[in-house]
Amino acid sequence: MTWVVPFLGGLAGSLHCVGMCGGFPLALAGGGQVGNGRRQLLYNLGRLNTLVFIGAVSGGLGQALVTAAPFVAVERTLAVFAGVVMVVIGAEVLGVLPQVSARAAAFTRATVGRLLGGVIRSRSAAAPLALGVFNAFLPCQMIYAFAASAASTRSATDGMLVMLAFGLGTVPAMLALGVTRVLAAPRVRARLSLLAGVFVVLFGFVTILRGLDLLPHGGHHADGAADHGAPAAGDDGAHAVHDHGAHAH
Repeated sequence: MTWVVPFLGGLAGSLHCVGMCGGFPLALAGGGQVGNGRRQLLYNLGRLNTLVFIGAVSGGLGQALVTAAPFVAVERTLAVFAGVVMVVIGAEVLGVLPQVSARAAAFTRATVGRLLGGVIRSRSAAAPLALGVFNAFLPCQMIYAFAASAASTRSATDGMLVMLAFGLGTVPAMLALGVTRVLAAPRVRARLSLLAGVFVVLFGFVTILRGLDLLPHGGHHADGAADHGAPAAGDDGAHAVHDHGAHAH
């Protein structure tokens, strides 16, 4: 599994994140008070922690499903389902499909944002960290897409790495926004949001093709083939010794 695509998806989608959640780092920045850089770093660290947690849960659930039903068909269905989720979300970002999940996410962010007002205004050193942790739990199309990808890895560790790579890609834009309090031009944000949608759709199609066994899978299936296919080297050696003994007698 390569982590380059999730990172590039996060990088391209970071201005989508700025548009959806940029109010949080801007509120933290306030009037440009002393220590804003440290507060922004803590905020982004909180976001990364939650994203890694989501990746671990998603990958762990995928792993549990495959363990409970250890059939190739289940693995393939999981990958295809994850890929379809990514394609649908990418199509929403591109404007090809109605923005159903985006509307629900925007409503939830506005509601929770009001509830987190006290955390934002707090001068506690832990407040920015807590805000970042809660922020990453809010509904987000890009998080949904890469959480589906994390589930398709069928590994808690790989799921964590997928979401960490995605999260790291979003940090530069979110950090720059909080420190400089300057948004990129609307045209730039729109183009990068479209690029993020393209990344998600392409990654979704790759995941579907892997699920249909039309592209290489990597380590998981190779290991399975080794388990279910050729006999182990130790077994070959045992047979050879047995045959040699039989001829000797």
